Amino acid sequence: MGIGYILVLAVIVIALVATLAVGFSKENKAEDPDYDRKHGSKWKRLSMLYAVVTVLSLIGLILYIT
Repeated sequence: MGIGYILVLAVIVIALVATLAVGFSKENKAEDPDYDRKHGSKWKRLSMLYAVVTVLSLIGLILYIT
């Protein structure tokens, strides 16, 4: 049962790290110079997406286990 939680959390953490790596990459900033100026709403939407996916993943895992 504990391995399932670990796997779900590992996938979420890996996805978060990969997303941040892309968001802060030099190539991304070079292609869109306005990226730094209009990032507030992007981070808000991305944070909400991660929160929703995390909760749904944990609920799905709990339902699957029981």
